[in-house]
Amino acid sequence: MTFAKKPSRSPSRRLLRASRYSTTGALRTVFFGVLAIAGAAWALARHYTHTLPPLRVPFVPAAAPTYDADAGETPVPDTLAPD
Repeated sequence: MTFAKKPSRSPSRRLLRASRYSTTGALRTVFFGVLAIAGAAWALARHYTHTLPPLRVPFVPAAAPTYDADAGETPVPDTLAPD
């Protein structure tokens, strides 16, 4: 094992490499941010300008409640009637 001084690296190469990657990352982040803002603006514009179809629910009348007196069932008393 030697304790000789290691040769120094060129700081210019390291700075260029670091700045290239950070610039690429920053550009990618800005691109996705602009894309997200444009998508949100498009969605809001479409939401407020697009006419939705009417919500139609088919009406099916409910059957009248029945009870079977032979099976021991009794009708529910009407509690809304005046005394």
